[in-house]
Amino acid sequence: MGLTPSERLVAEFCQRSFLSLWTHRNPIGKNGKELCDCLVVCGAHIVIVSVKAIDYQNTGNDDGWKRWQKTAIDKSARQIWGAERWLRAADRVLRNDGRQIQLPPKNERMFHRILVSLGGRGAVPLRWGDLGHGFVHLLDEYSLAETFRELDTIGDFVTYLAACESLFDKGVQLLFSGGGAEDLLAMYVQHGPGFGILGADSVPDMALITDGIWTALLNSPDYQTRNADLESSYAWDRLIEHYADDLLADGMFDMHSKEVTRNELALVAMALQPRGHRANLADAFLEFLSPGSSRVSARVVVAANSTAFVFLSGDSNDREHRARELALRCLVVRGRCNGVTTVVGIATDRPTQGKPGHSSDIAYLHMPIWSAEDGSRVEGIQAELGYFKDTKWRS
Repeated sequence: MGLTPSERLVAEFCQRSFLSLWTHRNPIGKNGKELCDCLVVCGAHIVIVSVKAIDYQNTGNDDGWKRWQKTAIDKSARQIWGAERWLRAADRVLRNDGRQIQLPPKNERMFHRILVSLGGRGAVPLRWGDLGHGFVHLLDEYSLAETFRELDTIGDFVTYLAACESLFDKGVQLLFSGGGAEDLLAMYVQHGPGFGILGADSVPDMALITDGIWTALLNSPDYQTRNADLESSYAWDRLIEHYADDLLADGMFDMHSKEVTRNELALVAMALQPRGHRANLADAFLEFLSPGSSRVSARVVVAANSTAFVFLSGDSNDREHRARELALRCLVVRGRCNGVTTVVGIATDRPTQGKPGHSSDIAYLHMPIWSAEDGSRVEGIQAELGYFKDTKWRS
């Protein structure tokens, strides 16, 4: 099933931001028909993306705008809502390459709707908010690239979407004066979820988003310094993609049964880390593997989403022992780190001169904390422990 140039562009943005394991182009829905242009499924988050490229024809009156609105926005919105209805009842989705995607439990699913309308060239006012059956985020050619460039992790992206939806839920009407969604994004980057609009005790009925806020942000020294500080975080992205490639090609071996599994829980926990935390994780992991830290056999980093990461070094000659040690260290971290409910362990060989490659083991431990009826804390006994990668040597 082929993609139009505009669909391919959006899919490439999604894959670059959300990585290949969770980005699905033209998935198959009801009766073997295309479900949507792009679907992102990561953890509990399901992002439905619909793309329309319709050239706006200026007729000198509102007829041209109405026709463009009908074909470029209303039709896409109906496709999104139809896809969501089907997804709410489905357990799996079929990719266009035949691979099945397991959807999260129905009671945990969080849907996000993205409508990309190209061809208006900034001459058409975009409707923002609930288009009839729930909030839909609108992006045009001016805001598409900037949004995916700035919010290039699934965690950062859905947090921003939720903040926008919260504005709408609180009754704030947004009016764009010459600009678009990129200027609202700039306000989020500068002020956080309140956008500089929501006060501690007050919520305005209307907010005017003026043109040029995004451009001013891009040119600010503080923003450029921040981006330079985050550059190391992309090593974490590459690590996730490395493991994802092996998962898709060969699967992983369960630590106890030794059977191949397609379980991606550890990779989801890695992918849900926002950009700032990825920088800390990447810096810690690279420093841990550096020659100067060879005397340190393990390191722990507490990150976002109540998740901690355990890095362990060990030789591949005894991977059973290394995998068991990794699992035990994850259990210890879960017990000693307050507020941590998920632990991901990564064990690998240290880079050694003359050694042809390395292997990696991954462990995943999730033990939630529940509240009893009397309000007391109850330690969960749900534990999904230990799947580790088959030997993968990298030169």
